[in-house]
Amino acid sequence: MSQKLTINSRILGDEVHIELAGVIDEDAAFDKIKNLQMGRYFFDFNKITMINSCGIREWIKYLQEIEGARITYLNCPQIIIEQVNMVHGFIKKGIDVESFYAPYFCPNCDTEKKILLKNTEVINFKAPVKQCNTCKGDLEFDAIEKQYFSFLSQGK
Repeated sequence: MSQKLTINSRILGDEVHIELAGVIDEDAAFDKIKNLQMGRYFFDFNKITMINSCGIREWIKYLQEIEGARITYLNCPQIIIEQVNMVHGFIKKGIDVESFYAPYFCPNCDTEKKILLKNTEVINFKAPVKQCNTCKGDLEFDAIEKQYFSFLSQGK
């Protein structure tokens, strides 16, 4: 059984900080944040556990309703980044992905790690060098850099 989407928002002046949690699917309702009419939106995806094609369609429809606002995505999990890279419209012009998780692998510990990165750490589509928090050895980026980081040029 999937966890329904929950939305928590906090308004600070002309901006709203929105935390999304659970599943973005055909049942995802953005009614709670539809008519906010804010100048700036911050969407925190940290607690999103799944998104499917119907959820992507609903998200894109919601984005059309807040056309003209400045939008920032925060803490995007790998499932969001993969969708962003595949589906036109998930990131539109003017949307900034400030932070996101990237797949790394520790050859010493033989474990996969999801490392939170800031967009400023990725230069020329190259993954920054990160250390394993367990063995302190260098981690290897566990995807094709140019493909995985392609979303960084979409909102420009």
